[in-house]
Amino acid sequence: MALDVRRQEDRLRSQTGGVSGRIEVSKVDRVQLQAFDASLARSALAAKQRRDPFVGQTGRLRKPKLANLGIFDLGRSEEILRYLIKEVLPTLDMDKDVATVTAMLLTEEIDSRRELQDRLNQAQSQ
Repeated sequence: MALDVRRQEDRLRSQTGGVSGRIEVSKVDRVQLQAFDASLARSALAAKQRRDPFVGQTGRLRKPKLANLGIFDLGRSEEILRYLIKEVLPTLDMDKDVATVTAMLLTEEIDSRRELQDRLNQAQSQ
């Protein structure tokens, strides 16, 4: 079937004023198509960078800059949790049972952070 179509196309092309089914692309059209493709690629790259702000143009992950690494100190977080238990929690308007459970959860968090700090200290000393 494809062979028949090609034969008909050749016959039409051989006729004077016949129209071919193929599109002839001029040099100007090619330049415009290349410019459009480049513009489309830039637009896609810009959209990807807006979605993934931590990915650089090279595709490698960038590390966020931290002004103070002390915010990850386990001692500081324990201090904050103790402040919550002793100062903030009693001033909140909540049921006594809920306050007790909350204090227990915060105390467990303090204990787990101490355990983690002990493990980190052991790993660093080895």
